[in-house]
Amino acid sequence: MMKNQDTLRNSYFKDAECFECGNKSKISRSCRSANCPACGAGISFEDLDINMRTTQAVKTRGDLIVRKRGHLSAESIRCKDLRCQGIIEANIEASGEAIFRTSGTIIGEVRCKRFIVEKGAKIVFINTIYTEDADIQANVTGNIVSNGPLVIGRKGVVNGDISFRSVSIEPGGTLNGTMTVLNSQTAPKPEV
Repeated sequence: MMKNQDTLRNSYFKDAECFECGNKSKISRSCRSANCPACGAGISFEDLDINMRTTQAVKTRGDLIVRKRGHLSAESIRCKDLRCQGIIEANIEASGEAIFRTSGTIIGEVRCKRFIVEKGAKIVFINTIYTEDADIQANVTGNIVSNGPLVIGRKGVVNGDISFRSVSIEPGGTLNGTMTVLNSQTAPKPEV
């Protein structure tokens, strides 16, 4: 009976974590925004789709898509899942996945739960990427710190230093940089 109540509760409610104070609460799944019960700050759950040049900072617990023609230049991006096909010049905090399939330069530090570079991408990251796990299936220039597994696929190329708990470089995958194995004392948190 208790399990059915939890399942029912989860189908009607979603988690709402405040950007300002970190308080976690439950809100109706249909809400697009809410106020934090602890500090009163606004929390947006809107999904955003950017298909042009903008300098607007992003702060949502929803998802963000930066399309091929999108160019986002702001101080910060805070979202759930990020899908980038365009250009970003901002510090990125994604509480879920950060998926890149673009060619160009990404300026800003990336912190996410899962970092993915899809086939066909060729990206330069100016700042370090911090993640729980990484899956590289294309060409990446930059340094990656993964608190979990890091996979370089058969067409994946990493030009930079990697730090990880475990690594898998598939036949055909390439690493041009140094490797460092992290233990519990040396692993920095992605802080998302």
